[in-house]
Amino acid sequence: MEGLRVRMGKRTRDDFTWSKNTDTIAIHSMIEYTDKAGMSLVDVMGYTAHAFRIIIDREAVEVGSYSAFDWPFQHTEQLQNLGFTVQTAGKPNHIPPTPDELEEAIGYIQTSLDKGIPALSWDLFIPEWGVIYGYDDENKVLRCRDVRKDGDLPYEKLGRGEVTELYVLTITGSFPVDKRSMLKGALKLAVKHAYRQNFEGEHASHRNGLAAYDAWIEVFKKRTVDPFGNGVNTGKVWDTREFAAQFLLELSQNWKGVSPQDDRLRTLSREASEQYAAVAERLGEMRDMFPFPHGGEPNSEAQAERALTLLLEAKAAETSGIALLERMLEVLEQPLVRT
Repeated sequence: MEGLRVRMGKRTRDDFTWSKNTDTIAIHSMIEYTDKAGMSLVDVMGYTAHAFRIIIDREAVEVGSYSAFDWPFQHTEQLQNLGFTVQTAGKPNHIPPTPDELEEAIGYIQTSLDKGIPALSWDLFIPEWGVIYGYDDENKVLRCRDVRKDGDLPYEKLGRGEVTELYVLTITGSFPVDKRSMLKGALKLAVKHAYRQNFEGEHASHRNGLAAYDAWIEVFKKRTVDPFGNGVNTGKVWDTREFAAQFLLELSQNWKGVSPQDDRLRTLSREASEQYAAVAERLGEMRDMFPFPHGGEPNSEAQAERALTLLLEAKAAETSGIALLERMLEVLEQPLVRT
């Protein structure tokens, strides 16, 4: 990326009340029923560091790339950064639940719903995350909502959807956390995701963070792109980077404090927002080239070459953006100087 100049991005999105990333949508819905209700979706995306997430399969950009992470561990990390304790049942393993596992998960759900807080779950009516917001124990059904449907799901169907795996997360408690601590935690998560691989071995099929761009580039060079999977993941990563740019922009405008560190944070945040807007602009063009669901023609010479240019520019801007996040983290870790 050295020497590659990237023009700054033009913002085209002004509605941040929706997202293509359904786990964060579900988490935001759950938070609305807690003592921290009122957090915007932009803040949830930013302070969980989901706005900085990218995972790509290096063989074909397969459709499930966006979900190739340790759900219980990372969702727990994210929610702890917002000031919540959680419990989970199940994990991504393509194995249907045993009767005992199903009973445990339903118990978690009922306990949470009895306290008035929905539960997050996977593959209710489609392999995406959704929320469980009610239950009828007499008829053994859960009231559920995801991007496909809002309706009833029999108890025995939980964890036995299209991909037959159980995953449930519930919020069990809340503790105070200030904005400075949340920002520091989010930046640590973002920087870790950018540089540290979640997948063992250099031959692992998925890459995350900056290496995910290399994986994406590799697939386009080989002309082995799955049109559907690429269309899905392009839309999801574009969405996260739009939120990253907006989160950092709002941070630069709304961050409280009058210390020199606070001034520096606002400046760095504005600069980082510009870099992520540039990333979002490149990915937005790719999203238009490879629209969901048919995905365009990513293996054609013209579209593949254009995509390679856009991905190289996106990676250059993201690399600069991450460097700015690291500088923000350094500022937050300095002793606060009052003026």
